[in-house]
Amino acid sequence: MALAVTEAEPEKAIHPASCYVDSETRWLYPACGDAPALFHAADERRKLRAIHSALVVEDDPDISLALQDLLEFEGLHVDCVPTCRQAFAAIAQNTYDVVLLDLGLPDGDGSSILEHLQVSHPSLPVIILTASNRDLGPLPAFARVTKPWVKRDLCSVVHRALGTTSISVAR
Repeated sequence: MALAVTEAEPEKAIHPASCYVDSETRWLYPACGDAPALFHAADERRKLRAIHSALVVEDDPDISLALQDLLEFEGLHVDCVPTCRQAFAAIAQNTYDVVLLDLGLPDGDGSSILEHLQVSHPSLPVIILTASNRDLGPLPAFARVTKPWVKRDLCSVVHRALGTTSISVAR
C-alpha cells in the first residue's frame, strides 16, 4: 500500500488516499470531503495557540529543524535563522519572547548577538546552545544548554524563560 503526499493546494488532492502536508508544521492531514476546511482550521488554531515567539539562531539545518519542531509542538511561534546577519535583521523586525542561540555561526561569533541583545533588549531571555562543555566565561545568558539536549530539560528551560509551566513534550 502506498501513501501519496502532496504539498499542493488542499483542494487539489490527487487521490482519495492522499494526505495534505502543512508546509510550516509538516503535519499530515488526511484527504476527505472536509479536508480543505480541516486543513485551514488546524492552521488557524496553531497560529492562535502561539502566544509566545522564539528566535532560533542555529546554522546546522538538522538542529534548527529539530528545535523548530520541538518549540512549535510546545506552542511557540518559531523563526529560524542560520547567521548573525539574519539574526540581527530578525531582531530588528520582530518581537521575540526568547532566543535560542548557537555561538559558532558561519559569519561570526554568536556572542556578538548576545552583546547586542543585552543593550537593545536587556530583559529578553537568551538560551545559549553549545556543543562544548568548556567554560564559556561570564556570558550573561539566561541559561546554557549543551548539545545534544534532553527534550524535557530544554523545554523546561524555555518555559522557565517564558515564565510558563506547560510542558507537552511526549516523554
